[in-house]
Amino acid sequence: MRNWTKILIVMMAACMLAGCGGEATPDRNTVSVQKDGTIQQTIVDQFEPEYYDIEELRAMTQAKIAQLGGAEAAVICDSMVAEEGRIVVKMTYQTDTDYSSFNNREIFSGTVSEAAAQGYTFQNLVGTDGTAVGAEVVSSAGEDRVIFIQTKAGEELDVSVYGKIVYASANMALSGQKNAAIAAGEEDVLSCVVFR
Repeated sequence: MRNWTKILIVMMAACMLAGCGGEATPDRNTVSVQKDGTIQQTIVDQFEPEYYDIEELRAMTQAKIAQLGGAEAAVICDSMVAEEGRIVVKMTYQTDTDYSSFNNREIFSGTVSEAAAQGYTFQNLVGTDGTAVGAEVVSSAGEDRVIFIQTKAGEELDVSVYGKIVYASANMALSGQKNAAIAAGEEDVLSCVVFR
């Protein structure tokens, strides 16, 4: 009986250290829109310690954050871990402008009405069943949330939102109610997810 108690305690400790019940680390680059307006980014890339030093990468990241200036904590490097031949970097941006400045990518996060007022159009969108949706249908849902995000040629990106996806760009594959994936294309592309 005493051995079982020890095993149970060790398993519980291991579970807490491993983060049981927590979010799993994505396998691909991911951008997540949070309810408080922040944007979280997970960057996953190959890591070869013989060519790169993680401390140098940390220093370069912090230097780039400092170079951007702006409000304190506008861009935060939450973690940077190298393991099993890959590096995983987790970043938090207070606004879409902070994300755009740091990554040199176009992004907009807000309501459908706000996006339309800034000149964004709702072309080539489909519903969750894959049926094409007209721009006027999307535009009429003014208080629904939307994210427009740019990917460069050859870049894959998963997009995660806090609400239920109702429309997405035709180039995106939906995986569940809150996640969509942008496949690598031959040119830069601006993709859109509308959710509520």
